[in-house]
Amino acid sequence: MIGPHEGTELPLMLEGKKPLAAFSDIIPENGKVAEEIIPEKLFKPHVVAEKINRHEHQFQTSMGIMKIVCFTIPDENWRAKSYCFFREKIHKKEIEYTDTMDVIFGNLLGYSKVDIQGFVKQE
Repeated sequence: MIGPHEGTELPLMLEGKKPLAAFSDIIPENGKVAEEIIPEKLFKPHVVAEKINRHEHQFQTSMGIMKIVCFTIPDENWRAKSYCFFREKIHKKEIEYTDTMDVIFGNLLGYSKVDIQGFVKQE
C-alpha cells in the first residue's frame, strides 16, 4: 500500500486534507486487533463528536476473518464502501491486484497524483 500519510491520518483528516483512513488485520484468537494496527481509541473521540465517521467491514479469508476499519470525514462515506468492496474482491481473488488498483486505493485515500505515481513506479 501507498503510505505517505502513515501515522498522520487523524490530523490530516481533522484539517480536511484526507478523506479516508483505512486499517485492517486478521482478527486474532482473542478477538481484538491491537490498537497499534487499528487505532480505534485514537479516533473514537472524533467519531463520538461526529467529526469523523467510522465504518467496519469483515469477511472470511484463507487466513481467518479480515477486519477493515475505515474512518472518513463527513460526506465521504462512499470512499469507505468502495475501499472495502475492492479489498474484499482482491482477497477473494475476484479482482487481480494491479497498478490500477494502487491508483484507485491512492485516490480513495486522498493521496496526491505525484505520491501515487511515485509509488506505482517504485514497485
